[in-house]
Amino acid sequence: MSDHAVRFGMLGPLEAWSGDVRLDLGPPKRRVLLIRLLVAGGHPVSADRLCDDLWEGHPPAGAVSSIHAHISRLRAVLEPRRARRGQGTVVVSGPAGYTLNAPPDTRDATRFEDAVQRTRDLLARGRLLDARREIEHGLSLWRGDALADAIHYPFAAREIARLEEIRMAAGELNATVLLQDGEQDKAALIAEELTTRSPLREAAWALLMRALYLAGRPAEALRRYEAIRALLAEELGTAPGPELSGVHLAVLRQDISALAPFLPHTSPVVSPARPAGVRPLVGRADELGRLDELLYDAAHGRTGWAVLSGEAGIGKSRLAEEFASHATDAEFRVVWGRCGNDLESDEDTDEGGFHPLGQLLSALSPQIRMDGRPEAIARELAERLAGQPTVCLIEDLHRAGRRFRRLLGMYATLLRDVPLVVVCTTQDTDDVGLRELLALLVRQSHAVLLPLRPLTVGDVHELLVRHSTPFTPGLPGSELHQREAAALHRRGEGNPFLITEILEMPSDQRTGPGAQIPASVSRVLRARLDQLDHRVLTMLEAVAVTGGDLDPELLLQIRTITREELLSLIDAAVIARVLNWEESSVPGRPGKYLMPDLAREVVLHELTPARRQVLHAGAARALAELPRRHPVQIARHLVAAGPLVSREELTDAALRAGNRCTEDDQHAEAALWFDHASEMADDPGVRAEALHAANASRRQLDQLQRLGGHPCDPSGMPGDDSGWSADPEPRVG
Repeated sequence: MSDHAVRFGMLGPLEAWSGDVRLDLGPPKRRVLLIRLLVAGGHPVSADRLCDDLWEGHPPAGAVSSIHAHISRLRAVLEPRRARRGQGTVVVSGPAGYTLNAPPDTRDATRFEDAVQRTRDLLARGRLLDARREIEHGLSLWRGDALADAIHYPFAAREIARLEEIRMAAGELNATVLLQDGEQDKAALIAEELTTRSPLREAAWALLMRALYLAGRPAEALRRYEAIRALLAEELGTAPGPELSGVHLAVLRQDISALAPFLPHTSPVVSPARPAGVRPLVGRADELGRLDELLYDAAHGRTGWAVLSGEAGIGKSRLAEEFASHATDAEFRVVWGRCGNDLESDEDTDEGGFHPLGQLLSALSPQIRMDGRPEAIARELAERLAGQPTVCLIEDLHRAGRRFRRLLGMYATLLRDVPLVVVCTTQDTDDVGLRELLALLVRQSHAVLLPLRPLTVGDVHELLVRHSTPFTPGLPGSELHQREAAALHRRGEGNPFLITEILEMPSDQRTGPGAQIPASVSRVLRARLDQLDHRVLTMLEAVAVTGGDLDPELLLQIRTITREELLSLIDAAVIARVLNWEESSVPGRPGKYLMPDLAREVVLHELTPARRQVLHAGAARALAELPRRHPVQIARHLVAAGPLVSREELTDAALRAGNRCTEDDQHAEAALWFDHASEMADDPGVRAEALHAANASRRQLDQLQRLGGHPCDPSGMPGDDSGWSADPEPRVG
């Protein structure tokens, strides 16, 4: 590249450099014009075509003159030494239009593509260090989105897509180089970013699973497979392809030769050691201590069994991973197994499906016949275990079939006094067969049952401290920090998964008015809601728009159902964990059903404006029929009902709400309601009456302030969605 050539930066906001001087390319339209010429790749572009592309098919009068003026300015910037009115050498005009003469090596996009190809060549020749330097240099050329100044212009769409595709491939190549160089954790972080950027890209997910497994996180690798499998089914209606399915099977079999064929062969019998880079573990010290006791007993030749149970996201697998790291530190062999309906069925033959402890059997002795009698297998297994203390972790026991459970129970009876700890994880379920298996494990092997409870506010505060960034308001331990922890605990229901996902968001998006719902959390809650009958969902919609507190009398007014039918719908929602029962903290007062904040936000987010207005109108009518009238809540619902309510009805409701607020000495809110009534009233007399009442409320408010009173915070103003009305539409991140 000539030292005097202008260099162009296309991998981000457009840049042009002459030597060490960054050139001023002028206003946005001129920058888009230059991008259009760059995209043409040295081919001429007519003035008419430039007009169509820059004004997206609707050029204004004088567009051609504007193009000529921008070209003149660009020439002055790109070729300052060009003689006035002389023929340019960078931006050239001809019969076919304007051409930008920019050699390929003057563009960062071309240099990036060349770096990717060189990396592939170096990797194929085994020059790992040079390949790593080359791909890191190529990726460093990116400063943002490709052709960022023209990202919304149709003419740039194809080139942007092409460059972004190469960028994804380069990221995958970078992660592959890191894996070959033994940097599994860094490779996993890069692969994670790639799956976030392109959620349906199976190659990135396969790479992530490889990296997680080789980083000592097999359970997490399997969870990621479940995530992409569900996503492909939901978004495309397809199943994972051969590459992704092959990686999944290799993880299940702990087949390192398949997961990392470029690495020196190592023994396939042991899961990698301590899981690295996982989420922090808090609030599980007692459970971990109990598991460590089993580890101590196993080191002295006593077999131990434990079952970790709880709802999805409660942290069963995370606790199992931490225990696995303790076991590795104590020089135990660690082997993972996993149940799943895709691995076995109740009709599996002895030679077919996923054998209980099959991972452990093949790891300790590939010669053991998997189709042998359990007694013979147990004897040989006991002999192998005598020389190597072992931990076997079996995940998702609730997804196992009857045959799996039956044989697992046999091994619990047959394996005694060997240095073995078996830890199973399971979700809470009403499955009778699973309850019988757990009872058998307790009876035959004295299994320790460890139900995991939601985190406490203190636990959440510890998580918050560990996640603290410069954007987190207040210092860790401060009162503000503790209030944020309490809000996070309430919003995430003490569920570690929900809370840690929320913590990954910027601090101003975790709680409060700017709170958003992480996409991962939304999918989990949507899956819960999808299990419900449409009648339950209709009930939940009504609960959501009326504030989240379930009022049976109100619901019976909104829906023409019996009390028994309503209780049946409530039970279904409670079982699906989208409705909770909360005991009253005041003696003598009854408890109530509450819709968790996140579930309510998801339901509200999916309501169409028309459906929301219908529900608000229904709630207002129902409240008006109750003996205990709620003038303010009724008015809020009528305002939210929009076009379904007449101006006269809104005016009357606002006046009644203002009068009730005046009676309750809520003068700030009263003034707002009277203002609303005056704006809606068609009758001049009513309008004057409302204005007079609004002014009177403000005078009363001023008097209270002068006397040192504390008027209410007017947060419940008309149209505000607090209290009995719907929250502002939550945003799903």
